[in-house]
Amino acid sequence: MKKANDDSVFKMAKNNNININELKQAAENGKVDDFIDKKLSKEASQKIKNILSDKSATEKLLSTPQAKELMNKLLNNK
Repeated sequence: MKKANDDSVFKMAKNNNININELKQAAENGKVDDFIDKKLSKEASQKIKNILSDKSATEKLLSTPQAKELMNKLLNNK
């Protein structure tokens, strides 16, 4: 996966005003798919699901500075 794709995923989330607390709650409740289906366009939702279903793509995505910052917010924002 190229850096442009990494950036586009984060831009999608930012452009759709994804609330970190709502995302965290959805993750804790096992409802991330429902959350992204409601918050993102069909195209964006499918793109994220495709990335998350590909282990290599997910690892590359999670290694980006943006992902690390998001994970820090998710894990530390209680």
